[in-house]
Amino acid sequence: MANTKKKRMLKFLLSLHILLFFIWVAAVICLTWAEKREDSASLTSKSEDDSGTRTTAPKNGSKQAKDSVEVAPSPHILIKEPALIDEEILLTFPEIGSPKPIDRPHSTFGKKVVYIYHTHNRESFLPYLRNTNLPEEAFHSKVNVSFVGKMLDQALEQQGIGTVSDQTDIIGMLEERGLNYGQAYEVSREQLHEVKRKYRDLDIFLDIHRDSLRKEATTVEINGSSFAKLLFVVGTGHEQFEENASFASRLHETLETSYPGLSKGVILKNSQNGNGVYNQDVSSNAIIVETGGVDNTAEELQRTVQALAASLNEIYWHESK
Repeated sequence: MANTKKKRMLKFLLSLHILLFFIWVAAVICLTWAEKREDSASLTSKSEDDSGTRTTAPKNGSKQAKDSVEVAPSPHILIKEPALIDEEILLTFPEIGSPKPIDRPHSTFGKKVVYIYHTHNRESFLPYLRNTNLPEEAFHSKVNVSFVGKMLDQALEQQGIGTVSDQTDIIGMLEERGLNYGQAYEVSREQLHEVKRKYRDLDIFLDIHRDSLRKEATTVEINGSSFAKLLFVVGTGHEQFEENASFASRLHETLETSYPGLSKGVILKNSQNGNGVYNQDVSSNAIIVETGGVDNTAEELQRTVQALAASLNEIYWHESK
């Protein structure tokens, strides 16, 4: 009788141990699966951010900055880019960007203090591309956002502010090196270090992009004229980001005074979402400037550039002096 009870007890304990073992195995599998899903989500988030997707954060003040989206180019676009509607646009852009001479009360006397560059330099504009209406196909090696940089260079020089406009084909360099689109900031950082060694007086660093949102979200009418909206992006993944945010906020506020509605505000991007630095640790006055979107025209961009140059002029000569 005693032996029978012992056998039953042993069977019970063995069954209990087997049950506990399977429960443990199931728990381990569930935890592993959950961790993989979390890692996958993290990688997806980073991939989206590296390709240019921007998340919104409160802008300075009580309002919220509107969404901004910057998509990576479709792979086939980098192999065969869209044809231009008219080759004459290669001449039109510079002509539109040339400001009329003015009497300038200030000058940096040959010192270069503003650096303009384009990490995503092939971002283009659909009105000048043939047979496409897709933001992910709005990329071109010749007609692109670098023209906006040239316009701003001319406008700032007219204000007496010495400017360097870097026309380096960052995307072309990525192709040559076999790098992906998300590594563009690594390549543009190399350019930044080189230019800082060459021009010791540089103080303001503007990485000019264009948004991928459509016209209704990137265009505003001011005094009867159409402008391409501006948006300032600041990465928070470095120690001095608050100084960059302050600089962007001053620009936004200055624009609001003379061109209400032209600036959509300031977006803060943290390192948990991807890059988070955007090379803005090189200066306390380094920001990304989203200028218009895929549907904006050269005329709209030119008006916006003139407004941006006037605001930079106000800040450079009157606030920082």
